[in-house]
Amino acid sequence: MTMLRYPAEWENQAATWLAYPHHPLNWSGERKLKIQSFYHQLILQILEFQPVKLIVPPSLSLDNQFLELTQKSKHPLFIYPIENNDIWIRDYGPFFVKINDETQIIKTEFNAWGEKFPPWDLDNLVPYKISKLESLKIHAELPSIFEGGAIEFNGDGLAMTTLECITGKHRNLNSKEVLDSLKSHFNLKDILVLPNGLYGDHTDGHIDNVARFVAKSRVVVASEGNPKSPQYERLKKAKTIINDWLKTHYPDDAKIDSLPMPPSIKTHDEEIPASYVNFIYVNNALIFPFYHKATDKIVLNYFETLYPHKKIIGIDCSMVIEEGGSLHCMSKQEPI
Repeated sequence: MTMLRYPAEWENQAATWLAYPHHPLNWSGERKLKIQSFYHQLILQILEFQPVKLIVPPSLSLDNQFLELTQKSKHPLFIYPIENNDIWIRDYGPFFVKINDETQIIKTEFNAWGEKFPPWDLDNLVPYKISKLESLKIHAELPSIFEGGAIEFNGDGLAMTTLECITGKHRNLNSKEVLDSLKSHFNLKDILVLPNGLYGDHTDGHIDNVARFVAKSRVVVASEGNPKSPQYERLKKAKTIINDWLKTHYPDDAKIDSLPMPPSIKTHDEEIPASYVNFIYVNNALIFPFYHKATDKIVLNYFETLYPHKKIIGIDCSMVIEEGGSLHCMSKQEPI
C-alpha cells in the first residue's frame, strides 16, 4: 500500500535548503554585505545540527573565508549552481513529501505572490532543477498558484492556510478546486482556512506569520495586545477559529498558545508585519527571529519551556524583515 505524507517540521531532517542573496534591487552596497553576513551566520548555525543545501547562481562566487569556516562545521555545506531570482525558497521551492520511505517532490506554481515582485521565472523553475540534481521524482505538478509559506502541516493529516493567499488578485479563481487538490495530493484529512493573514503582509497573508503547529495537536498563534492595531481583531479571531477546529480533531489534548507580536517595526514609513512564529526547526534545535524588542525574551522563554531538550537559538532578523520575510520564509526543510 502506497502511503504519502508531508512530515511535520519538527521531525528529523536531512537538510535545510537556502537560496543565497543576490537580488540587485534588494541587496546592493552596504545592504548586500550585511545580508551576506546574516546568511553566513545562519548557515554556520544550522551546520552545527544538520547539512545545508545552498542554491547559488553559477556566476556568483562565495567568500573564501566563509567557505573555510564551513569546512570546520559538524555537518557539510552543499552548493547547488541554480539560477534563481530571490531568497524566498520556502515559497517557490519544492514540497518534499515521503511516499513510503522515498522522498519525492510536489510542485506548485509560483508567481511572486500574485505578480507583485517580478521577475519570478527562475524561481518557478527551481523545483525542477533540484529534482534533477538530487535525482528526486516529481510526484505531482499542481497548476495552482500556491506558496510553501501559505500552508502549515502537522504531520498527522491536518493543515492550515488562509483564504487571501488562495484567491487573491492574480492568483486562483476557484478556492474549492485548490483546496480539493491540496487535500488529495498531500493526503490530508482536513485543511483549516482562516479568512485573513496579517494585515499588510505582502504575501497576501501567509499562515507562517500567523500560526504554527508545535505538536500534532498544539498550535502557537501570534497575538496583538494593542486593540488599535489592525492585527488585533484578525489574530483574536484566528485564535478562536483554530482552537475550535483543533478540538474537533483532538478533543482530549488540543492546546493553543500565544506569542506576542513584536512592537511596531517600520521601514520607509511602512509598518512591517514582523512575527515570532516565523521560526524554523533543525535537528535538536529551534531557531527563532528576534528584533531587539522587549518581547524577544518572552519568546525565548516560551520555546525553552516548550522544548526543554532542544537548543533554542535567536537570530537577529531586523534587516531581513525589511524585505517582508524571516527565517521560515527563506528556508525549506528536507525530511529524512
